[in-house]
Amino acid sequence: MGTTNEDFYDAAIRHWIDGEILEEQEEYDNAVCMQGFAAECALKAILKVGCPDDIVRKYSHYGKELFRDVVMMLSGDIHLAAMTNPATGLRLSQIVLPDILFRNHPERRYYMDGKYSKEDAEQCRNATDSLIREITSLRLDGYMEDEHGRI
Repeated sequence: MGTTNEDFYDAAIRHWIDGEILEEQEEYDNAVCMQGFAAECALKAILKVGCPDDIVRKYSHYGKELFRDVVMMLSGDIHLAAMTNPATGLRLSQIVLPDILFRNHPERRYYMDGKYSKEDAEQCRNATDSLIREITSLRLDGYMEDEHGRI
C-alpha cells in the first residue's frame, strides 16, 4: 500500500545480517544497535502492508510503540489482518521483545563501547530472528510486495 522509497523488508534483512556478523566478531554494542534497526524495519515492513506511508513514518524510531500497535492492529482489525496471513497477529503476540532491543534506540549508536554484553546481543538477535521469519513468510506467501511492487 505504501509508496515511499524506503524498502523496510530489505533494510531489515540487511541490518539483521550485519548484526549477526558484528555479534560473531564480538562487537556487541554495534550488534545490539543493528538488531534494533532490523527489528524496527521488520515491524515497519509489516505495517506498510496495510497502512499508508504517513502512518508508517509517524513511528520514527519508536520500536516498542510500533510493535504494540502492529500486534494490536493485526489482532483487532479484520481488514488489516485479511491483508496479511491471519495467523501473523497471533504469532507476533507470542514474541517477547527484550527491553534492551529498543531502549535508547537509535541514540545508542553514539554510545561508548562496552555498554552491551554477549547476552544482550543474543537476546536481541533471538527476538529479531522471530520478526525476520515473519516478514520472510509474508513475502514468500505473497502478502508483502517487493521494492518493485511485485508479490
